[in-house]
Amino acid sequence: MATQNLPPRDAIRRAAGELFVRDGYGATTVRAIAAAAGCDPALVIRHFGSKEGLFLAAVSVSGDLTGILTGPIESIGRELVRYVLDGAESPVAGVYRALLTASDRPEIKERLRASVHDVFVGPLAERIGGAYPELRARLAAAQFAGLINACWLVADPVLACAEREAVVALYGDAIQRLLTCEDPPTPGRPGDSNAGTGGPVG
Repeated sequence: MATQNLPPRDAIRRAAGELFVRDGYGATTVRAIAAAAGCDPALVIRHFGSKEGLFLAAVSVSGDLTGILTGPIESIGRELVRYVLDGAESPVAGVYRALLTASDRPEIKERLRASVHDVFVGPLAERIGGAYPELRARLAAAQFAGLINACWLVADPVLACAEREAVVALYGDAIQRLLTCEDPPTPGRPGDSNAGTGGPVG
């Protein structure tokens, strides 16, 4: 990794980002980061305070979904699925796996939650309208994350071998229904005579 000509802080951040993505959070040590950056381990702590602080500075949690989420709303579901299917070997998949290995740390978990809202839920909720816009956006985010886990983390062999456009259509349309359904169902138990009427739920 080319860090020789960078200021120490930038060299540390670049080295850390590459090591976290390659080896995961737990297997990456401050000493290894310092060696890759060509500095003393104490300098890493001086600049970033802790390994966790360095992780948050070095690994982006936002991804690159702006083009999809600001595009035609009627195609967002299928485009999100294509993003996942095309990205299993991409740098962003490595970043996602690194984030998962660190998500048990409270500060990192909170950053992930904030990022999901800022990058995905917030922009979608503003666009979809109708009843329960934020809830529907969060459920869409959960569906999206589930497919990412299956394809990028678990590497589900059935999904890997499935007909691509079948996955796009089936899963994409499931996400899309949350975003553009004209009349979301009213909460209620199955068979409740008030379900769908807006009446009280007993």
